[in-house]
Amino acid sequence: MANKAESWLPLPFSHLSQEVDRLFEELIHRPWGARRTGADWNPQLDLYETEEAFILEADLPGVKKQEVSVTVEAGTLVLQGRRSAERARTEGSFHYQERRSGHFVRRLQLPTSVDQAQIRVDFRNGVLRVTLPKLARERKPES
Repeated sequence: MANKAESWLPLPFSHLSQEVDRLFEELIHRPWGARRTGADWNPQLDLYETEEAFILEADLPGVKKQEVSVTVEAGTLVLQGRRSAERARTEGSFHYQERRSGHFVRRLQLPTSVDQAQIRVDFRNGVLRVTLPKLARERKPES
């Protein structure tokens, strides 16, 4: 059994871990201009590219379809919504809390190669998938 001092050691490092995550995200997402706002909760995103499109996927567990909005504003893809906390706890206090709820907004600057008129959005099983088709001139020719 670990002593009390050992069980509390990781907690001071949680802020360091969050700062490293923030810096890493800033470096990786800078070309897309991805930004997190001062929202209560920010979903994690994956962004990958195929020959025909860029695909963005966001994990939105506990978010209802009607609580999610995907728009394009001045060349920026804006994801926003709300996740409500459903807690079974009726008494006591938290020792550690990572699950977040509340409003979120994620913004990604779209490259000029995206055909903004053909963007498709699908939301299934708590995963938001946004397909950002490339303009025909940007696609690689088929062999």
